[in-house]
Amino acid sequence: MTAAIDRIPNSVFRVISFAVITILFVMVLFPLYFMVTTSFKFESEIYSELTWIPRDPTLTNYRDAIVNFHIPLYLRNTLTVALTTTVIVVLISVLAAYSLTRLRFPGRAAMARGVLFVYLIPGSLMLIPMYLIIVKIGLKDSFSGLVVANMSFSVPFCTWLMMGYLRSISTEIEEASLIDGCTRMMSLRYIVIPLSVPAIITASIFIFNNVWNEYIFALVLAQDDAHKMISVGLANFYRSDYYMVGPMMAGSLIAMTPVVILYILAQRYVVTGLAAGAVKG
Repeated sequence: MTAAIDRIPNSVFRVISFAVITILFVMVLFPLYFMVTTSFKFESEIYSELTWIPRDPTLTNYRDAIVNFHIPLYLRNTLTVALTTTVIVVLISVLAAYSLTRLRFPGRAAMARGVLFVYLIPGSLMLIPMYLIIVKIGLKDSFSGLVVANMSFSVPFCTWLMMGYLRSISTEIEEASLIDGCTRMMSLRYIVIPLSVPAIITASIFIFNNVWNEYIFALVLAQDDAHKMISVGLANFYRSDYYMVGPMMAGSLIAMTPVVILYILAQRYVVTGLAAGAVKG
């Protein structure tokens, strides 16, 4: 098979590669194009026939999503929970990953494997126990309860990711700083954390994105409008047996905009963090 591939001329191989990439690119962008065009259509046009370009573009769907369906409120709630969860999880995970990769203590290897095992547990299995715990401690219908629930599966993932990156950082720099009189915390603050910025940004983006798109815990733990997340708020566009497709597409585009902007701004750090964390130095 490999020999057959090697005999393919470079020009033919480039044409095939370009065709495959083009097909994949179209498959990825078509749903987004459909969402954008549908968000500018009246409901009558959406349900009457399939048109690729709106005949009479309108901003009514965006007005309804913002004014009538409280999208700004849900965005604020989601942003509050996502940012709070990200900051707390990163702080905990950096300390946990550093201790598991740099310190020597009994049970360290078992704890490191346990982090991976906990990360592999499906979140749906934790729903009922987590709901009972949140209700018991009085955090239902609160931002604190949502933060605690999201931390339960974000901390193992972030710790596992940071462990892989810290293993790629040479220990000689830290050892030299300890010889010069630095404490462990000083070494962590002035050496390890600055070198781990790509991994920290990568982990932060993944955590933020997971919290932003999380639905099951947000649906069960916060059912009042004052604390409802955007993923749950988008379900308000469904009435009985009727979908308000136009406002739903407009609300979905508004909801995805912050995450898309975040990925665009931090794209370089994400690639660097994932690539460097995959290679042990």
